[in-house]
Amino acid sequence: IMYRFSIIAMLFMPTLFCHAQQQDKMTIGVIDSLYSEALEEQREISIYIPASYQEQANAKYPVLYLLDGDAYFHSLAGIVRQMSSMGATSYPECVIVAIPNTDRDRDLMPYDPEDENFATSGISQFTDFLAQELIPFIDEKYQTLPHRTLIGHSLGGSFVISTLIHHQKLFTNYLAIDPGLKFHDYRFLHYAIGKMSANNFKDKSLFLTMANTMPQNMDTVTALNDTTWAASTMRYNLIFAKAVEQVTNNELNYQWKYFADENHLSVPTISAYHGLKYFFDWHTLDLDKIIRTNPDISAAFFFEKVIVHYQLVTKQLGYETLPNHEQMNDLGYYYMQKEDFDGALLFFQQNIQNYPNSANAYDAMGDFFVATAQEKKAVQMFKQAIEIDGNHYSTEKLKELEDKIATHK
Repeated sequence: IMYRFSIIAMLFMPTLFCHAQQQDKMTIGVIDSLYSEALEEQREISIYIPASYQEQANAKYPVLYLLDGDAYFHSLAGIVRQMSSMGATSYPECVIVAIPNTDRDRDLMPYDPEDENFATSGISQFTDFLAQELIPFIDEKYQTLPHRTLIGHSLGGSFVISTLIHHQKLFTNYLAIDPGLKFHDYRFLHYAIGKMSANNFKDKSLFLTMANTMPQNMDTVTALNDTTWAASTMRYNLIFAKAVEQVTNNELNYQWKYFADENHLSVPTISAYHGLKYFFDWHTLDLDKIIRTNPDISAAFFFEKVIVHYQLVTKQLGYETLPNHEQMNDLGYYYMQKEDFDGALLFFQQNIQNYPNSANAYDAMGDFFVATAQEKKAVQMFKQAIEIDGNHYSTEKLKELEDKIATHK
């Protein structure tokens, strides 16, 4: 019998390219809108829907809320699609809600703690739009989880920090990309540092990034002690980053990262990649690496590792997350190729249990029964696959198997 995979490198190869070839058009997302009472205007939003959204009617997804959505929607959707694809489990599949600007300064500008009342500031009204209108709208209309991430760059990055210190329960994760913290003669910076020390951020995560916005021939140590305007963005980002790092009693999950080779305009893409990896580090299960570094790992141990991992993912998301169908299938074939049939059976059985309406799960089990000379059971599995969706591969296998059985009668 020739099995589907002969080398490990092919075991977990993403299938996005194949799917793209089969479509006449590639659709990234949809445009939606709602009227905001808080802002007194119609707000347009762009929505990215995961590839499995239509296939899994009962599935729910974490949501990424993206500020400056008109600028960064396509790049973020591409990153999430690639890094949540089969074989690349760095992130879970996510819904993305990209929010284009109408009045950027009004909505995102940090408030002045000396001269403004936060409750009547533009940033507070925009936060009301998010909390009271947009998030409920998205949760009602789309298949979402209460696991939310807020992403903002530059002025949007300062909005992320403002939202964290004033509304820490609104989002799970906060990604501030090269934020603007020098507004109002740096009063917002010092106000934010004070709030980071005074508040509790249990179960919340902040990932702060900064680009190289220093003059040439200046390093971060020099920038931190510099007093010129040219190094001010870098200086005050560093001051905030290091000040938050010194706070040990607020229970915040926190990391910051400096990208020396990126400028203010190039840093958002790489920041999104690293920030989401940090937020979802518990989601990564590198099956290919496990096999490469431990080729003799037993099927039973590997199976248990996969099950425990997805139990952790379920706990983190607060929603039952099943092992990836294709990965379990591939692991079944991997162990069947090694002639560890008891081990292979663990993965094939789990797939049928988790995905009882998957023709592919029954087709794979049919292959298993053929390999173990259980031909009558194989016939049943192929027939079940055909009954579900008229599976072409199962039809061919069933005919070949029935002809073989008839020949040996």
